[in-house]
Amino acid sequence: MYKKFIYYTFIFVGMVGLLYLMNGAFWELRGRGNEMQDNPYLVGFKMSLWGFLFGVLMEWKDLRNILIGNIRVNWLIAPAVLLIIIGFIPIIRWVEWFGVGTPFYTEMLGLPEINVVITILSGTLLVRALNRD
Repeated sequence: MYKKFIYYTFIFVGMVGLLYLMNGAFWELRGRGNEMQDNPYLVGFKMSLWGFLFGVLMEWKDLRNILIGNIRVNWLIAPAVLLIIIGFIPIIRWVEWFGVGTPFYTEMLGLPEINVVITILSGTLLVRALNRD
């Protein structure tokens, strides 16, 4: 009982902490943070990483199974890896490659909000891809 309480507390505090970090990275990426952004690639990477970890923690029941060693790779690994790659490509690169005013499926990748959604989904899919059940 005590271990479960600690586990659930860790998940809750982790998710709230990651939301706090994502919020700071988002405002820094938008240029409204307190400190000047030295490297926009690093800020975008941090935001993607926080979103990915948030997606991993969303699947807390399956994450627990993975942590105790119940791992089996299933077909979801392919879309998870593809979304991880797409989510971690810096937003600035998408704009450089495709420009602005292109079709929606390429222009949406230049928005930080869509990037966070993609990385959260990739974290969730990765945990589901590695779960035995």
